Amino acid sequence: MFQYFQRGFVRKVAKLGVLLTLSAFPLHVPGQSIPRKRPATNPATTRSGTQSTNPGSQDPGTPLPGWVLKFQEEFDGSALNFAKWIPHPPANGIPTDAQEWRPDAITVSGGLAHLTTRKTLTGFTSGILTTFGTFARTYGRFDIRFRMPAGPGLEAQFRLLPVPAGEIPSIDILAAVGSDPASARFTNRWGGASAEREYSGTHHVPDLSAGFHISTVEWDEEKIVWFVDGIECLSSFDGVPHQPMYLAVSLTAGGHTAGEPNAKTNFPAVLDIDYIRVFARP
Repeated sequence: MFQYFQRGFVRKVAKLGVLLTLSAFPLHVPGQSIPRKRPATNPATTRSGTQSTNPGSQDPGTPLPGWVLKFQEEFDGSALNFAKWIPHPPANGIPTDAQEWRPDAITVSGGLAHLTTRKTLTGFTSGILTTFGTFARTYGRFDIRFRMPAGPGLEAQFRLLPVPAGEIPSIDILAAVGSDPASARFTNRWGGASAEREYSGTHHVPDLSAGFHISTVEWDEEKIVWFVDGIECLSSFDGVPHQPMYLAVSLTAGGHTAGEPNAKTNFPAVLDIDYIRVFARP
């Protein structure tokens, strides 16, 4: 069952495993192999409203007519490509929560980028990747293939944020907490500082810490549609943004959503990213 809320109004709708609201992503094992990547051409899922072949278990470069590749990062080198990525947030738009963002928390090896959160004497350090100032798009398809760490107090996020920098509008392509890595949350936020609104949904998915999975959003002039491993999870027709947005990927510790790490949280905790790809309609 899911519930749909709008300023105190509640309507129950029969659909298993999803919670929608309307209101004013195991640790990395060094040396562990992953499926070999091919150069990206087009994504492997169909248009919204249908179930596609599961790209989590097939070649992620399987072509699909109707999309053109605009941005591609396979992390096949040995260092971060600073022509594409900024290893810190812009001045506005991304709260720091409980951690300090550090460039040395991001490493590249074995065809993966690793964002590592560590506990320190004074708090936590972690990594964030953004394309603010290097790449932004209005509309398109955005894919990330990743594996998140499990553990209380951890949260993996893959977001689209506005240019110029700010907090809204924003699209959470996926957010997942380490205490429940089999639940993915998708959010669209719009409005202004005095009247912010959001449309969000939580969907049951395979354990995002047990292997690599693909999170996708398709965004056009009329709607936003979210997928995990090619399965449509949520769609929104309200508050669709119409401005360029940049990519932001992070692993955070603490905060309101994830809660505080505890004795069950293993540090260092690592978010592994296989690739990030962006497509546009011709």
